Amino acid sequence: MSEVKISLFPIPGSVSLPFDKISLHVFEPRYRKMILDSIESKRRVGIAHTQKMIGESKVKPNRSKEEILNSNHESYLAQKVFSAGFAEIIETLPDGRMLVEITTDNRYEISEVKQAIPYQIVICRTFQDKPEPPVQQLRAELEQILQNIGAETSEDLKKYLQSKTWLQLSDFEYSFKIYSLVPFDPNSMQKVLELKSIAARISFLIDILTRGTLQ
Repeated sequence: MSEVKISLFPIPGSVSLPFDKISLHVFEPRYRKMILDSIESKRRVGIAHTQKMIGESKVKPNRSKEEILNSNHESYLAQKVFSAGFAEIIETLPDGRMLVEITTDNRYEISEVKQAIPYQIVICRTFQDKPEPPVQQLRAELEQILQNIGAETSEDLKKYLQSKTWLQLSDFEYSFKIYSLVPFDPNSMQKVLELKSIAARISFLIDILTRGTLQ
């Protein structure tokens, strides 16, 4: 399995799945540098939920805007599995802040920390699903549940579930994109991110929608 270098951006409560488009407001000096370096080096940026804080902010209370923009803040230990993609700067504001978009392309798992400061660069392997048989029956079951929910709550949702864009998703894409329709807390989404089969991700959502409980 090939390895790849990824710039790591730990953000508490932020879990991205493959095929997500993430909008970021980047203001810390280290992460502005990370974005610029990553674009120049054609290196992916990983957006990772966190396990815990490992370094407190040294910025004083009642800090000025200038202090905020010229200081690094809390540091976090990232979850080992996350999604990543290539960054695009949408706008750089006069004070240096960046509006950035990242479209994630896959899941990755950290195998080694290559650089720790000023920002982390990690060596990763792609986090792959296990081989499995087709999941048409599971997908049809979930589709019916979603159609029923859409019929009861939103005509727009119902139309989206019947759209060509939705129906032509591959099973792999489908197993992640369905979670954009139902809000979950970050720890539950991290569990989804780490499930290693299409069937497991679809079954997890079916169970939640039919039983109303998280496993």
